[in-house]
Amino acid sequence: MRYFNYLTPDEEKALFYIPPTSFYNYSPKDILAHSIGAALYMPATRPTFAEDIAFGKLEGLVSVVLDLEDAVGENEVHEAEESLVNQMNKLSALIELGILNAENLPLLFVRVRNENQLNYLIERLEDNITLLTGIVFPKFTMENGEAYFQPLENYNDEKPSSAPTLYGLPILESGAIIYKESRFQTLQGIKDILTKYKDLVLNVRIGATDFSSLFGLRRSSEMTIYDIAPIRDCIADIINIFGRVDASYVISGPVWEYFPEKGLIREVIMDKENGLIGKTIIHPTHIKPVQSLYTVTHEEYADATSIISNNNGDHGVIKSAYANKMNEIKPHLSWAKRILLRSHIYGVLHEQQQYFGLLSKQDRAYV
Repeated sequence: MRYFNYLTPDEEKALFYIPPTSFYNYSPKDILAHSIGAALYMPATRPTFAEDIAFGKLEGLVSVVLDLEDAVGENEVHEAEESLVNQMNKLSALIELGILNAENLPLLFVRVRNENQLNYLIERLEDNITLLTGIVFPKFTMENGEAYFQPLENYNDEKPSSAPTLYGLPILESGAIIYKESRFQTLQGIKDILTKYKDLVLNVRIGATDFSSLFGLRRSSEMTIYDIAPIRDCIADIINIFGRVDASYVISGPVWEYFPEKGLIREVIMDKENGLIGKTIIHPTHIKPVQSLYTVTHEEYADATSIISNNNGDHGVIKSAYANKMNEIKPHLSWAKRILLRSHIYGVLHEQQQYFGLLSKQDRAYV
């Protein structure tokens, strides 16, 4: 899989100073954690997702979350489970027939309802589980965290060594996290669990919709989640606990729940400014705009490479290549490393290029 593979060679050459590189569900964990990008949610009841993927019906699609939780009604659970198993069987058959190249498979995730369903799916999916990159754990708490990660750890311990690691993606969205009086104790308890299973934690996700519901709030399509004070406050504390350099967790941005709206662009920009990467989306028109925002500008790349190449003790501060800022070697080193990792996945734009160049006329009309 590779970002912006819908571009022609000439378009790619015109846009990118350094083009994106390929990744797969067996790539190193740090690559995968930053590669999720625009994760499109689909109900697990969707009867055509195997064909949609195999025949490229969703241009630019790189990661998918097949949802067995909120997108599925209480009376649809069995139907959704059977649909998921059938579609995964179909996806495997399409690969075996050569219709779909396994290396072009998007990163696939399943959001389960609870730990019991996780055990059930591990058994039902059998060998097809190797097509998945991870399992999304909703409403992750101190009380259920171990129950989610234990079967995941058991699976990874018992799988063939040639099979890719199956990761866990906890969603922080419970009342104990958003409520001020219990927040820090809860976040610390969750961190203790994630530390225990750190090799299996692909990223930490934020469930802002559930947080908002506890206050009877909902951001409008013109605003961002950062404009909602209690949610912004909680996100800040989540970043403080899990986003520190020594913690080294990748945190993804909250779901954008509207159909095409300009507010999405503002929110992704705010996510990036706060160190979050990855965005849960609900509509295919969101794919390209979100992914394009993760590309690295030539100026960012020039600053990052300069900082890293001068990290030899000879300089404390140097003028940027664009002569518009000072780059401090030690304070900006962690930022520079993150920029280089992102540049590997999403590519580096030419000096005069901006992310709008990656969008079609239809996409530009949307943003």
